[in-house]
Amino acid sequence: METLTIFGIRAILEAIQSEKPIDKVWLLKGTQSQLFEQLLHKLREKNIAFSFVPVERLSRFSEKNHQGAVARIGAVETVDMEPLIEQIMEAKQNPLFLLLDGITDVRNFGAILRSAAASGIDAVFIPSSGSAPLNGDTIKTSAGGAFKVPISKVNHLKDVLFYLKAQGVALLALTEKATATVYEQDLKAPTALIFGSEDTGISSGILKIADAKAKLPIRNDIDSLNVSVACGIVFYEAIRQRL
Repeated sequence: METLTIFGIRAILEAIQSEKPIDKVWLLKGTQSQLFEQLLHKLREKNIAFSFVPVERLSRFSEKNHQGAVARIGAVETVDMEPLIEQIMEAKQNPLFLLLDGITDVRNFGAILRSAAASGIDAVFIPSSGSAPLNGDTIKTSAGGAFKVPISKVNHLKDVLFYLKAQGVALLALTEKATATVYEQDLKAPTALIFGSEDTGISSGILKIADAKAKLPIRNDIDSLNVSVACGIVFYEAIRQRL
């Protein structure tokens, strides 16, 4: 089985809660905190192998801020696109999908997954090439969100768009090139939100397929918002409309 090294107490706790297969956990000797004690309790409760090691051993795994805990787990599983969409469409009246076109920064990707999980996004679709990896940095930044929202890797995002369109899902592209704002859009119906990279935005081919385009109003000559911040704002506008 392919494995992945993750770091940070919260990320490991979320992996345990999500019942990810955990091979081994390494803990820093002498660490004391309520969260650390919570992790220890969970490891013993779930009978997960762990050992206490000096800081030099942990630093060999990662130079990141590991918070005194590193784990080796099964890689984050991705889901096939068609059965995932069908399952969600059958289960929900107004699902909310997310397509990420060219998000390559792991911190942005992780932050988006965190907001997606918190706001109840039903599935995230990313291209298999030209996208940030599902690695330890992504998982830590997502605060466990990577384990809580289904992620599907596809060869071409256009395939997802055409499939969603055939299912009656509205395709909304978020781009500063739009004239209408997101607050003028109806987000109560089944909707797919499309976001692009901060450098190049959404590719022209995908923009052509979208049913509508919208932007966030921005003041004071700021060119654009960080994409993870923009995602969070739009997700919660959808929630507001649906409440």
